Amino acid sequence: MTALTVVITTVDDLASFVEGSSQTIPAVMDMGCLHTQMVQVNMGGDAAGTVGVSFEWETMDQAFEGSKAINQNQQILQVMGDCGVAVHRRSMLSVMGEMGERSGSYLSCVYTSGTPNADGLDAGWEIMKDGANGLMGCAAVANGVAAWTGCIFSWTDSVDSLMAASAKAWSSSQMQATQAKYGTRPEGRIIGTILASS
Repeated sequence: MTALTVVITTVDDLASFVEGSSQTIPAVMDMGCLHTQMVQVNMGGDAAGTVGVSFEWETMDQAFEGSKAINQNQQILQVMGDCGVAVHRRSMLSVMGEMGERSGSYLSCVYTSGTPNADGLDAGWEIMKDGANGLMGCAAVANGVAAWTGCIFSWTDSVDSLMAASAKAWSSSQMQATQAKYGTRPEGRIIGTILASS
C-alpha cells in the first residue's frame, strides 16, 4: 500500500499559505507525490488551530525521500517563511485500506491504539458511507512517542451525519469483535476544515 507523510504546523498567515498552495502543490506533485491535502484543525483539544498537511507516496522510501526534497525546495521554503509556518510534528503512516472518495468540507481523524488492521474496513464502510464520503485506515510507521498506533480518516460534508454513522459503526457487533481481536480502541479525535487538496 501507499505511504503518507503528515506534517503538523502552526501558521501565522493562513490565508496567504492557502493561496501559496497554488505554487507549492504543483512543485510537490512534480516530486512524485500522489495526493496532498491541507487541513486546519478546528476541534481537537490542544491541536485546535494547527494546520496538517499530508502527502501520499507510492512507497515508504519515496515518502522519506519526498519529505527531504520538500524540505530542501527553495520555493516551498520561501512560502513557508513568508507565511510564518512552524513545523511541530512530522509522521509517516502506511495506508492499509480505503473506501469512497477523499472529498468534502471536513476531515475527521480518529487515533486508535492496539494492533492496526484493515479487517473491519469493509463492514465499517457499509455503515459509515451514510455519513462519510470516504474512509481510510492507516498504521503508524514513525510517529514518535505516542499512545496511538493507527488512525482512521473520514471525509464528510456534515459533522452531524458523520458522528451518527460513527456511533453506529463503533457499536456494531462486527466492529466490536474486530476491536476485541486486535485490542483496538479509539484514543481521540480531531476534526478540521479542508483548505486545499490535489
